[in-house]
Amino acid sequence: MVGSPFKKIAVFAASAWLTLASSSAAQTIPSPFEYLERKQEAGIFAGTMSVGSGRFGYAPKGGSILGARYGVELSGPLGLEGSVGLIDSKRDVIDPSQIDANRFIGQAAESLMVLDARFRFSFPGRRMWKRLSPFLTLGGGIVFGAGGDKTLDQSLLPEDVFSFGSSFFGTLGLGNRWFVTDRVAVRADGVFSLWKVDTPPGFSDPMRGFEEVEDGEWLRGSTFSMTLLWRW
Repeated sequence: MVGSPFKKIAVFAASAWLTLASSSAAQTIPSPFEYLERKQEAGIFAGTMSVGSGRFGYAPKGGSILGARYGVELSGPLGLEGSVGLIDSKRDVIDPSQIDANRFIGQAAESLMVLDARFRFSFPGRRMWKRLSPFLTLGGGIVFGAGGDKTLDQSLLPEDVFSFGSSFFGTLGLGNRWFVTDRVAVRADGVFSLWKVDTPPGFSDPMRGFEEVEDGEWLRGSTFSMTLLWRW
């Protein structure tokens, strides 16, 4: 029959095309992005902090830091979080009444408490990319003295004794979260910080020869920490 081979070829081609189309429709291309269903997280962190000690070197230099944080996902890439941390620090005890070579009289332990809140901007949005979510944080809070060793301070004049008091605490940081499971995550943070310390009145005494002494100094610090998070 004329044309039957062509009909067979046409039927075969149509059948093959339908089979291929059906197979392609059934396949899905896996995406490296996954939506974050859980909105809240909390955990404990540990790290180390380094900070400047000021012109005369009497301010706390940083040290190990332990604390806890809580965070919540807001709309889109934004999140809000708060943390509390305890810094186990040391400071040099400086006697401004002595000549430069003799001003350092020892080190003293100094504990600092930090309370701060931050906005978090996640680069992949409300999603994770290959179970990772890099982010930027910006925030502020308060840092204050939480006790320390005052033994060496007793050898100084009252106006020469350094006291941390309290200060505004500003932060800017970068970090990343690794979602081990839907409920457990590990977080790494690198944070730039800023706080202010007051100058003891004795350092402003013109008879001691110090020039252009400010009432206080803004000191820069950097912190690296790791957090174990539970999400719900």
